[in-house]
Amino acid sequence: MDRLSDELDPVLDVPAVVALEQRIAAAGTPLSTLMGRAGEAVAEAVANERPMPARVCVLVGSGNNGGDGWVAARLLAEEGYDVDLVTRIPAEQVAAEPAADAALQTADLAESADVDLAGSLMIVVEPSPDDLASILADADVVVDAILGTGFSGDAVREPYATWIRMANDLHERVEDQMSVAVDVPSGLSAQSGDDADPTFQADVTVTMLAAKPGLVGIGTDDAVGRVMRAPLEIEEDFVRGFDA
Repeated sequence: MDRLSDELDPVLDVPAVVALEQRIAAAGTPLSTLMGRAGEAVAEAVANERPMPARVCVLVGSGNNGGDGWVAARLLAEEGYDVDLVTRIPAEQVAAEPAADAALQTADLAESADVDLAGSLMIVVEPSPDDLASILADADVVVDAILGTGFSGDAVREPYATWIRMANDLHERVEDQMSVAVDVPSGLSAQSGDDADPTFQADVTVTMLAAKPGLVGIGTDDAVGRVMRAPLEIEEDFVRGFDA
C-alpha cells in the first residue's frame, strides 16, 4: 500500500481521528506500529522532495507528534541522509507513549559505536539560538514534528515559538529550502484552521490516516502547503466507514 496519497477524502474531526486510532489498536494494530508507519511516510515525503545527498533538520516536541519525528530521523539517517534532530528534552525524558520508545530507539542508534549508518544522526538537546540558527542554515529540509493535532490556542510556548520563528524566517530567505510538517503545522489548529503566534509555514504537510478540517479550510494554504495523506496501511474502507 502506498505510504502517501493526494486523495484527502475523508476529512475527519480531530476527536474522530483519536477514536479511530483507538479502534485500530483494538483491532490489533498497536499505536507503536502506526507511529512507525507515520515516520516512514514522513521520510518518504522528504526523499520525494530532496533526494540524497541532503541534510535534514527534524524539530521534535515531547509528545507523539515528536515521536513520528524521532522515527523519521532514524529512517532518514539509515537511508543516507545527514540528520540533526533538535529536542527540548533528551530521549530518556520523553514520557508520552509510544513516543518514548521511538525516542530511545533513535537515541540508541545515534550513540552506538557499532552501527555504521549510511548517513549521520546527531541529537541536539535544547540548543542555544545561535546553535539552532546554524543547524537550520545547514539544512536542505526542515521537518516540523513539534506539536500535533491536539494543539489549540493563540500562542505557542517557548522554546517552540522561537524554533518556529527561526525556521520560518530562514525559509523565507532561502529559496530552495523545503519545510515539511508532520500531521499538522505546529501552531495551526487541526480542527478549526486557526493559526497561533507563531505557526510553522510548511511546503508539504503529511497528515496521518485522514485529513482534518483545519488543513483544508479557506486561508490555510500558506501554512500547510501541499497536503499529502498517509493511510498508514489501514484499509480505506475502514477509515471511510468510520463513525465515531
